[in-house]
Order: sequence, then structure tokens, then C-alpha cells
Amino acid sequence: RALNALAGAGAAALAPSGVSRVSARPSSAAAPATTPPPCAAELYERVKDRRPETWSPAERVAVERLVDEVVALRAPWPADALVGTWRLAYLQNGPGGAGVDRRVPFPELPGNEQYQIFSGAAGGGPSRVTNVGEVLGPSLRVEVKGALREADAAVTRSPKRFTADIDSGALCAPFGCAPLPISGLGEFDGVYLDDRLRVGQNLNGGGARVVQVRVR
Repeated sequence: RALNALAGAGAAALAPSGVSRVSARPSSAAAPATTPPPCAAELYERVKDRRPETWSPAERVAVERLVDEVVALRAPWPADALVGTWRLAYLQNGPGGAGVDRRVPFPELPGNEQYQIFSGAAGGGPSRVTNVGEVLGPSLRVEVKGALREADAAVTRSPKRFTADIDSGALCAPFGCAPLPISGLGEFDGVYLDDRLRVGQNLNGGGARVVQVRVR
């Protein structure tokens, strides 16, 4: 496993990390800038303070019904709303039971957070993505970064397809980061987006859907 190999190699190449843990609470905005559809508003209220491992089977049925309703909207895609930090609140496995494809596996222990950070380009839309997966809380985490590009700029409704060209990875601790040898292409659809809630569908890992809430 890549993490074990890195641990055996020591920490000879540590460098300061550019990512620190953010608040797990949703963004301080009490209300969305625009009124979301009722199913999206209800989904947000259900997931905003939760982690993926905290759901009961009965709760999952209710949440996945709402996810299906949100996806079926094929809502307009507000491109400028994607930039920011999004915390994973719910994971819906793909039709075959597949989860999210990860270039570096890490344990999903209770209490760990997972984030995606989309950073903006000078022209407006996102140009980079950083995936952050805590291994031992904020004290040890995996960061995977890459360039982000949209498949078709003319598409203005969901689903909106993106490709992430992963070019770096690191195992990070408070004193710095040790690089991981990682690269490759990841493809996903944005199937819903407003200023508080994001639903994405992973295309590399069998169609798993992620439900995220904005925290920054």
C-alpha cells in the first residue's frame, strides 16, 4: 500500500502544507442566495451536520430518495458557485455497490472528515481541485491535487462533466507533507449545485454519488 511504503521511506522530503482543517460546520450563511427547489432544501437540512458513517438504513432510504429527486431536476449549473470548500456528508454507492475511486486508499475511521476544495481561475470558473481525506483526524491526512477542466463549456444545466488531471499527492502532518507518487485522470459529473449543496457522481468508481455541504 502506498501509505505503508511512504512510512517506511521516512520523512526526508517534508514540505509545508497548503491545506489546513476547516470547520466541519456549514458555511455561516443562514440562507441560500437563491431559493433552492424544495427537495434540495430538504436534502441540505438532512445532511448539513452529518458524516457518511452516521446514517441508519432507514435514514439512507429517505436521503437517497431526495438525492434521486435532486438529480432528476437537471437543474441549471451555476458555474461560479463551485469554487470553495465542500465537506462530504453522504455517500451513495453506485448501482453495483461501488464507492468512490481513490488513487490512494485511506481508512475511513469515525470522525475523519473528507473535503474537496475547488480553487478559481482568473476568468471565473474553477481551475484546480484538492481532495483531502483525514487518516487520523486533522493530524494526518492525504491530499491529492490536480487541474480541473470542464468537458463542454456550452453545457449550462446538470449534469455538468469535469475531468481532474491529478498531478500530485502528499501525506500531511502538522509539521509538513511528504509527497506521494500519484497521477492520473478522474472524471465526474456535477449533478446538482447551489451555494450550499453539491451533488456529484463519480464516473471512475461505478457511479457513486457524493453529497457535500459548503463549509467555506
